[in-house]
Amino acid sequence: MVELSLHNKTIFITGGNDGIGFETARLFATLGANVAILGRRAEKNAEALAALRQLSDHCVAYTCDVLDEVSMRAALADCCQRFSGLDYAFNNAGVEQAPMPLTMQDDALYHRVMDINVKGVWLCMKLQIPLLLARGGGAIVNNSSASGITGTKMLPLYSASKHAVQGLTKSVALEYAAQGIRVNSVCPGAIATETYHQFVGQDADLKATIEGSFPMQRVGTADEVARAVLYLCRDATFATGSALMMDGGRTAQ
Repeated sequence: MVELSLHNKTIFITGGNDGIGFETARLFATLGANVAILGRRAEKNAEALAALRQLSDHCVAYTCDVLDEVSMRAALADCCQRFSGLDYAFNNAGVEQAPMPLTMQDDALYHRVMDINVKGVWLCMKLQIPLLLARGGGAIVNNSSASGITGTKMLPLYSASKHAVQGLTKSVALEYAAQGIRVNSVCPGAIATETYHQFVGQDADLKATIEGSFPMQRVGTADEVARAVLYLCRDATFATGSALMMDGGRTAQ
């Protein structure tokens, strides 16, 4: 029988101060989990933490870059000391790529997208796995993308980085399946976050075009993705190495 409460469970969320990461943090805090969020912007972390502590005292925030192994290791160690271990991790931190022709893309863009989206996830799992093993098992969810399943024109680096997240997810899932660690990915399509709203702006035609490209005739919400993360962490006890599509049916076309 599935326990609805997450009391005494701890989740570590990168990119947890905004968008999908913050909504996931809020959902887990509401259900009684210990919640640790990590982000690069101290002011944004403080705002997110204040909001989370309206729901639960068992929340903490760390200001850190996912590429900084020393700081990441320290944050995870402090999280485990505070909350007596780690049960779940949501590796959500990532960057997008402005649409542009391949021939206009340079080394700086390549390294920014690939380092944060791929190396960041790789490093997080490398540091999280021993902590989950010490707990006797647990679950990792990596934030990929619908673009990690299909190609996306004008976004080759972003798409390649999210395909790489899928490869990391499947390979690590196989490596640790017998040791009680499940590793899955969630693959959102367009989600109505602050970034999406900034991109669409007041352009009603663009908004209609984007929404109309999804069979459900709308974009998703951060809360809907958060609930998918909850499912993969808590309820999907026989799922590992899988990719959960959250794209309104777009890749099914």
